[in-house]
Amino acid sequence: MATKKKAVTNEHGEVPKNIDDRPFYSLDLDNDQKKFVNAILNPNNTIIFCNAKAGTGKTTLAMGTANILVQHGEYDGIVYICSSYGEHKQGFLPGSITEKSEVYFEPAYQAMIECNMNPNVCVDSDSMVNQKYGDAYVTLLTHTFLRGTNLKKKVIILDEAQNYTVADLKKTLTRCSDDCKVIVVGHDKQCDLKDKNTTGFMKYIDHFRGHENCEICELTINHRGWLSQFADELEE
Repeated sequence: MATKKKAVTNEHGEVPKNIDDRPFYSLDLDNDQKKFVNAILNPNNTIIFCNAKAGTGKTTLAMGTANILVQHGEYDGIVYICSSYGEHKQGFLPGSITEKSEVYFEPAYQAMIECNMNPNVCVDSDSMVNQKYGDAYVTLLTHTFLRGTNLKKKVIILDEAQNYTVADLKKTLTRCSDDCKVIVVGHDKQCDLKDKNTTGFMKYIDHFRGHENCEICELTINHRGWLSQFADELEE
């Protein structure tokens, strides 16, 4: 029988209230990035939306802050959910559900490595080692297989949210209990849907805007460099 996975416990006191005067792994954050991290740390915020330009570190910031909350015992784990905008094709890919979805998880792996998280240990791959020691606390999913799932006491990261339709976002957000922390990140100018009018990202930002348990952030500074920034500025 598989050993029940244990939550990561706090060894460093209470969770920080903000990141203003604290190091964030090895990263030097700009003001918008600090605001985004602080919004996630704020215990009054159940859901945080972030509309972020290319190269602004949105996935890394979301993953790193989620890790802080889990390491301090505030939540039982992290669930990273990425849009599989080719959903109608995903089911026909060879392999298990995890293998079908692996192509979508590269941003999560890169973010974990940048935040000094070891994916070989912290990702729940259902390996015998992770089951034995109960170290895995990050689950990687696409929204394709979420129907009927209940998400409780987790930090939920919805990545590339501009590629979720309204129905996709509704299906995903309605899986989340109130004891979760939900982080929705995307870039409204890089939608890959054939009909860009079907994206639910900005519609759900407007839907939640003004709610007392929601904060909406923007990231604008591209840290990859001028080439990435200049390319991102061209609108279709």
